[in-house]
Order: sequence, then structure tokens, then C-alpha cells
Amino acid sequence: MVGWGDKDAFVLRVHPFLRARWIDPTFLTLAGVALSLASGTAFYLDRPVWAGAILIGAGWCDMVDGVVARHQGRASLRGAFLDSTLDRLSDLLLFGGIALGATRRAETGLALLALWAATVAVLTSYSRARAELHLSRLDVGWMDRGWRCLILIAGGLTGRVEIALLAIGLGGTWTAGRRVWTGWRQLESLERTGRDPTLGPDPRSPREGPEKADSEPGAPRNR
Repeated sequence: MVGWGDKDAFVLRVHPFLRARWIDPTFLTLAGVALSLASGTAFYLDRPVWAGAILIGAGWCDMVDGVVARHQGRASLRGAFLDSTLDRLSDLLLFGGIALGATRRAETGLALLALWAATVAVLTSYSRARAELHLSRLDVGWMDRGWRCLILIAGGLTGRVEIALLAIGLGGTWTAGRRVWTGWRQLESLERTGRDPTLGPDPRSPREGPEKADSEPGAPRNR
């Protein structure tokens, strides 16, 4: 399993300026939200190429804020909480902008696709957050926030937003469904045996923290 240190070292090697002590991880998190709002506004105004380009900046901020926090020794539980909460807001700003713009233009199909994508994005995040109140980790499935952003960026830059939303809806439905089913089974096992099944055969053995999937519960990221 690739650990946080390997991922952080790679990001810092590609972006060496992030080592500067004056860069504030909280500012990067808030900048990501602001850029998501700008991208959602561009989607609302039917400017998908602009929306996709702006979303690249938002995704970059989301990728590096935790790296900066850990590099500066400022990672904390409250920072991870803030980051995860604002990521959900960013998701809704993006999909909401698409849905509202589509409604304004009487594009009902596109609006429904945006609502579907927003729904599965929330379910994917919430199912993990709720399960990890009791389990060590629940990160099954691949349609996390990183993939949602990449697909939406591609859809915006190519002008095929509807295809991007369809892909997010299908992949997100599968991911959310798998997390609900896996969480149900693992929580049942926890209640029956009194041991967290995600810890492996030896609960006393050290375990690495969850990898970052979509800025959801896991190792502390910010401040």
C-alpha cells in the first residue's frame, strides 16, 4: 500500500514551491471552494470550457492542501473535518450550477443528470463517513471526488457535460451501492464478533491510515 509520505513526496517534488512556509493550507481549501463556485457559475451560464478550466484550479487546491498541512506539521482532525465539509459544498456548487443552468434553458434531461450525480456524490461520501464512526475504514469503490472532478473537467473542456454526468451517475451509483452493502456487512460482523473486520486477522497489528480518496474521513489533512 502506498502511504501518505510517498504521495506527499511526489506532490512536493512536482510542486517544490509548496514547501514555502508562508503557504496557508486553509487558504488553499477556501480557494478551492471559491474556484468551485466560479466553475459552477460558468456551468450555469453555459460556458462549459471555462467551467472545466476553472475546475482544474479547484481540483489542484483540493489535491495539495493536505500535502501542505502535513509538510508544515499542521495536520489536525479539525482541519480534516473542515476540508471534508467544504468538499461537499464544492460538489453541490458544481452540480447545482449545472442543474440550475439546465433548468433555465429548459434542458430537463441535463438537469436530471446533474441531480443524479449530486445525489450519488453525497451518498458516496456520507456512507463512508457514517460507517467510519465504527469501522476503521470504508473506502471501497473508485468513483471518489478525485475521479468526479477529472470526469467533469473532461466533460467541460470537450463540451460533453451530459456524458460526463452520465459517467459520474453510473460510477457513483455503483460506488455508493457497494459502500452501503459492504458497510452493512462489516457492521453486522462488528456487532456479532465485537471486532472491526477492516483491521485484518490480527487487530493488534499496526495499520496504515486510510488513503485519501475524495477528501472524506481519513488521516488528518489540514491545520
